[in-house]
Amino acid sequence: MQLYTWPTSPFGAKVWAVAIATGLNTSIIKVPYHPWEADPELSKLNPLNKIPVLITPNGEALYDSPVICEYLIEQAGMDELLENKWCNLRQQALADGIMDAGVLTRYETHFRPSQLQCKDWLNRQLNAINRSLDVLNQEKLNDRLDMGTISIATAIAYLDLRKVCDWQEHRQQLASWYNNISSHPALVQSRPTDYPLPENLIKLKE
Repeated sequence: MQLYTWPTSPFGAKVWAVAIATGLNTSIIKVPYHPWEADPELSKLNPLNKIPVLITPNGEALYDSPVICEYLIEQAGMDELLENKWCNLRQQALADGIMDAGVLTRYETHFRPSQLQCKDWLNRQLNAINRSLDVLNQEKLNDRLDMGTISIATAIAYLDLRKVCDWQEHRQQLASWYNNISSHPALVQSRPTDYPLPENLIKLKE
């Protein structure tokens, strides 16, 4: 199998954590690919031109990250990663929303010229992140890996990578949980990491 992803992508990191947790990572070749590269290859695999994309053994392209994760869990026969399924899927949806808002914040502040940045748009994303973190801080999260905890831990790792917000402030319970679970090998090995952008990246025009 092939996984089209990028080292900074929280969605790709989530998929890779699931691959490690299921033991399928040894059967997957990671293909570094940034969705803003000036190359039509990714759009042929995923018309949304987003990562991650998993190419299965029969050549089928799977996207987006929740679909890929469920595929890997099913292939490995590890239903325990989706035990208490609806709680897991709800937590994954909330974590994916945090990732979405974090990535949009990054794109707005890093790729868009400062004179074109929209403060209202940025505040909307940050408010969504903070509200979601407040909800998670009130939950009793599992101390073991499942689809929900993998997603939440990966989302927080991305916030740390991009310094999106001071998420630990006033969220002692969530911070304590994250400090414990983030030492799990699957999360350590899949953590989003900074990486030089490709030279053929499409630039936003003023």
